[in-house]
Amino acid sequence: MIPGQSDEELTCCNDLVNPEEWEGILLKLNDNRRYRRIVASIAASCLTAVTPLLASEKEPACLIALQTLEDGIIALAKVEEAYRHERETREGIEEVASLCHRLKDILGIAEESADENRLLPAMNKIWPFLVTCVRNGVPVPVRRCLKVVSNVVKICGGDFFSRRFHNDGFHFWKLLTTSPFKRRAITKDEKAPLLLPYRSTSRTLEDPISESSTLKIQAAMLHVIANIAHDKRSSSAFKVVLKKLGGLVVGVACSGVSGLHDASIDALSGLASIDPDLIWLLLADVYYSLKDNEEVCPPNSIFPELVEILPPPVSPKDYLYVQYGGQTYGFDIDHSSVESAFRKLFPEGFSLQKH
Repeated sequence: MIPGQSDEELTCCNDLVNPEEWEGILLKLNDNRRYRRIVASIAASCLTAVTPLLASEKEPACLIALQTLEDGIIALAKVEEAYRHERETREGIEEVASLCHRLKDILGIAEESADENRLLPAMNKIWPFLVTCVRNGVPVPVRRCLKVVSNVVKICGGDFFSRRFHNDGFHFWKLLTTSPFKRRAITKDEKAPLLLPYRSTSRTLEDPISESSTLKIQAAMLHVIANIAHDKRSSSAFKVVLKKLGGLVVGVACSGVSGLHDASIDALSGLASIDPDLIWLLLADVYYSLKDNEEVCPPNSIFPELVEILPPPVSPKDYLYVQYGGQTYGFDIDHSSVESAFRKLFPEGFSLQKH
């Protein structure tokens, strides 16, 4: 008997603890830890190597970098998940070890590590390059980049990206400000920078992107909004920019650009899962302003008239979605699209009785 150990503790130790068996478990735990660290080191090295290529305007290099980046982020997420399971296992073993002094010596083999927080620091370094990839405007890499952004936000969690979307979101939302079927004049601030003789670029701001490519990019951006907003873990990424996004997407949904209607409805559905009142207000402001010849009764006399809540806009700039989302180009209001969007998202709104 070990000094200081009672007969009851010794009996419990003999019943529950086989030192050789637990030693094998701990050795296996150490092997898993070494494998996990190797995987984390390889993934981190790959991310470090490919991240600068995200800023490349060469399509093949950028696409390969995006694929490698996505795989690396997934690997780091799995490494952190494995670490959490490993820590839970160790805590369970420590609880058993508390019953036997001999096992405590074996448990000392498994050392703790303090280098397991890899995912978010890596994403913090990668984020500016993802923004640059979108800013470069090369159609295929931009669409792939948007898909990667959607996936990494869901992997890392929305809270991490809330401030980043607030600071850098303009470069993403800008994709939804101009209809693919209307060209906007380039302002002085947006003119291409001076290119040095030893540098080249595949395209400049003056080179137009085809309508179909622009349409695909905008549909991809709307899918990003829908995917992030629908996911509870990632939806907090939009909490600071929700009004801006709601205004932009309502403008697209209420336009006659049929190729974006379904994607915009899906995006609005996701945003409505975060703040349904905001999305209803933005849509209702447009919908009921188009029905000025019809009076809508409030459901109860205690409620004010609808015109008191949503006064008719004097000009298109007075719509709430424009005030929140900003001025867009080419997304003109289409009556049938407005009604379709309102019916799909808020069918209960049509239960209001009319005089």
